[in-house]
Amino acid sequence: MNSDKNQQRDNSQTLAINSQEAEAYSNRGLLRTYENDCWGAMQDYNQALQLDPNHITTYLNRSILRLELADYHGAIADCNAILKINPNHPEAYLNRGLAYLELDNYQKAMEDYNSALKINPNLAEVYFNRGLNKVALGEYQEAIADFTQAIEINPNYTQAYLNRGYTRLHLGENRETIEDFDCALRLDSVAAKEFFHQINHIFKDDIDEGTDKNQQLIQGILIQGNLRYELGDYQAAIDNYTQILNLEPNNIEAYNRRSTVRSAMGDYKGAIEDLEKATNICTTQEQSLAQKAVEPVQITAKDYHQRGVIKLQKGDFYGAISEFNAVLEINNNDATALTCRGFAYRRLGDNRKAIVDLQMAAKLFDEQGDVKSAQEIVNTLKKLQS
Repeated sequence: MNSDKNQQRDNSQTLAINSQEAEAYSNRGLLRTYENDCWGAMQDYNQALQLDPNHITTYLNRSILRLELADYHGAIADCNAILKINPNHPEAYLNRGLAYLELDNYQKAMEDYNSALKINPNLAEVYFNRGLNKVALGEYQEAIADFTQAIEINPNYTQAYLNRGYTRLHLGENRETIEDFDCALRLDSVAAKEFFHQINHIFKDDIDEGTDKNQQLIQGILIQGNLRYELGDYQAAIDNYTQILNLEPNNIEAYNRRSTVRSAMGDYKGAIEDLEKATNICTTQEQSLAQKAVEPVQITAKDYHQRGVIKLQKGDFYGAISEFNAVLEINNNDATALTCRGFAYRRLGDNRKAIVDLQMAAKLFDEQGDVKSAQEIVNTLKKLQS
């Protein structure tokens, strides 16, 4: 991180010396994305392209940022600009395909992935994303083939193992699913835990959304235990549930699942013991909750802002507006919150409210001496009002 800050300082010094240096703006924009300063990064990318309208790297990086911000049409426009300059740029086809996939335009996404592979048939990421596209189309066998190709090119491609395993699960290939999930856990346990948390609704509908990393691991082991039970590998399933109880001795779900498997094996004494333990834990937890007085947690404007940015990036524009409303209730002169809320209104097609917020934000930035931010917003307003 220190090296990134040093690099950003060097780029800023370069800009102070020569404000026409497009490369420096582009590099600083990339560093700002690493620091989650999406607004600052977008400003730098825009400035770089004003100085050099043919700067392919900037278009590519801005398209990635726009994908993260759910600005899919903007990402497509950036990729189109790249392909106008260089029709044989595989990453541009890849990013445009990702945008089309998010817009549910699977046919155009497929065409772009195929174009990228014609230029470079060794891009594992393209095979992976084409596999996701085929999953969306219900073409599971073809998707598995693409995930497999991605793994052949990159044997450490954790997400390819996870998605191939998940696709095999749809086809009832439980043993192969377990093998893929096991590989993913060995390669990147953090990514695998997060993925297991996301798909755990298949086995348990009432999973608590606010799970920590340890809980995600437990849920991943739970999935494997459930699959092994379905395969009739009862001892392996019991081992999984026991592993969970070693990590979390009061896990009611693990006791209930292990009780079911023990009953299937004819171990009725063990099954009853597990059920009794689950019941005792449940009773104790209910009594404990009844005795505890939960104190309200003070949420700060910064907390609301961070939640708003996350929702904005995920395309939850109504949710983002709600979070920025909370920021503005605390401080109605927060120019950044007004800007973000204006972008959310714009994405929802409510240009009137977007213009009101952005006008106020530009005024506040100008009063605070941030002339550049004020000018960027004015430029955006001109586009909205044209």
